[in-house]
Amino acid sequence: MRSQTHRCFQCALPTYSNATHCSQCQQDPPYFDETVCLDSYDGLLTEAVHRYKYNGGIAIAQGLTDTWFKIFDNGIFNQRKKDEVLLLPVPLSKIKLHERGFNQSWELCKLFAKKTGIMLHPSVLTRLHLDTNQAKLGKTERLNRLANVFSVSPNYVDLVKNKCVVIVDDVMTTGATLNSMSKLLKKHGAREIINWVMLRTSLK
Repeated sequence: MRSQTHRCFQCALPTYSNATHCSQCQQDPPYFDETVCLDSYDGLLTEAVHRYKYNGGIAIAQGLTDTWFKIFDNGIFNQRKKDEVLLLPVPLSKIKLHERGFNQSWELCKLFAKKTGIMLHPSVLTRLHLDTNQAKLGKTERLNRLANVFSVSPNYVDLVKNKCVVIVDDVMTTGATLNSMSKLLKKHGAREIINWVMLRTSLK
C-alpha cells in the first residue's frame, strides 16, 4: 500500500510535499472537508475493486473493508460521538441499480456500519439517471451534468442536520460526484463531510 502521508487532507491527491492541502484545494476548496483512501487507482487493489464493481464479486467488499481497518483506526471518533456521524452511500439511479444488481457503495457502507456501529441509511439521497458514463468525462463536464442529479429526501432531512456525514464510495476520480453530494448535504444542514473511498485516481 502507498503511504497516506503525502496526500492532500481534503481531496486525497498526492501532494509530493508535506503540505496538508494541495494547491487546488487551497485555491478552490471543495464542499467536502476530508478524504481518506486506501490506495491509488493504479495500485494493488485496482483489480479487486474492478471485480467487485463490474463482475458481481460482492464478497470482495469484506476484504476491502478488512484491509481498511488494518490500515486506519477509528480516529473519526476521537472528536465525535457515534450518534453525531451518519454513513451514506453514493446512490445509483434506479436504472443503474437494475443493470448492476447491487450498489457497491451501499455494500461497503453496511460493512463499515457493522464494524463501527455508525448509523447508516440507504435512502437519504436519490439520484437521477445519466446516460453518459461519468468516468469518461472531465471535471468541468462532470460538474455541469451533476448540478441537479442528486436530491435529499424530505423524509430524511432531519437525519442530516448537524451531522458529520461520511460518504462511502469505491473510486474517486475527479471528485465532482462527491463534491456535488457534499454541497447538497451542507445546504441541508450537514456540519462536516468526510469521504471514505477505496481508490483515488491521480489527475494528470
